[in-house]
Amino acid sequence: MTCLEAQSKIIAYIDYKLDREEKLQFLNHIENCPDCKDELNIYYTMIEGMRQLDRNQPLSKDFTEELESRIRRELRHDRKKRDFFRSSVCIVIVSVLGFFIFAYVNFLHLLHEEEQANLKAAQGDYYFSEMLDEQFFEPYDGENILNINVEDEEEERVDLYRKIRQHNMLQ
Repeated sequence: MTCLEAQSKIIAYIDYKLDREEKLQFLNHIENCPDCKDELNIYYTMIEGMRQLDRNQPLSKDFTEELESRIRRELRHDRKKRDFFRSSVCIVIVSVLGFFIFAYVNFLHLLHEEEQANLKAAQGDYYFSEMLDEQFFEPYDGENILNINVEDEEEERVDLYRKIRQHNMLQ
């Protein structure tokens, strides 16, 4: 903001007629430009003094201090708003990031559990297959069967093989 723009907004500032953005630009310029600050002080003293006389109020002893107090209060209020907005945005970002990390970790956990279940199922199906396939799934040749006083009927052996095959097909 240039000095000419700032000086054109002095009366609007004194009358509280500047919107937030204009007021912030104006106050930032006033803080950095001693000439415009002096001009504001002169107008503020004159306008506020006239208002107090019109209302039959006693005149303030230090208009400059009142103006400085108002400027500090408005700048502090704006900083608090800005800080609150920034901290709110940071909290939202951290929350969203935390949610995604939590979801990702749970996804990895589920993936790991699924892999372990698949490995366990594959291990159960094939771990003993080299040793036991011939005994359980091949037709009887008479060599691999132990006789434990069980009737050696051909139908019972075929039924046993059929049941084992059906069981494995269900899995």
